[in-house]
Amino acid sequence: MDQTWKKALVVGLFSSLAGCTSLGSVLNTLQTTPRMLDDHTMVISGSGAGTDSMSSVQQAVFRTAAQTAKSSGYQYFLVLNEQKTEVPGPSSSYGSKQSRRTYQLAEPRDELTARFYRAGEIDPNQTGLFNADSVLAESIR
Repeated sequence: MDQTWKKALVVGLFSSLAGCTSLGSVLNTLQTTPRMLDDHTMVISGSGAGTDSMSSVQQAVFRTAAQTAKSSGYQYFLVLNEQKTEVPGPSSSYGSKQSRRTYQLAEPRDELTARFYRAGEIDPNQTGLFNADSVLAESIR
């Protein structure tokens, strides 16, 4: 490949990354898995790659809870339990043989158990209660 094409490829790559908040958002590495326990209760597991932050994983999990609540006819959800962990991810090495450095990336994980409520089933001012519409509106910003 000649130099002009190499430069164009590099400029294009950096241009696509410039508008993103993290490399993880470009690679779409966040994954959430919802699992219903009963009609009103769900466990949502979320994980990211070493390029994702715990905050981005937590936001994805809350967004999934809100989307599931709305699609199931619920307006609110209460987080019953949440567990955040980081597990060892892939390692990365760079440098010469004499001065090689290796970094271990951590993969953030979040799991929460949520209980869903329809309007009128619970006091909307209850501490710890989330309005699905508000969570979804926040995730757009």
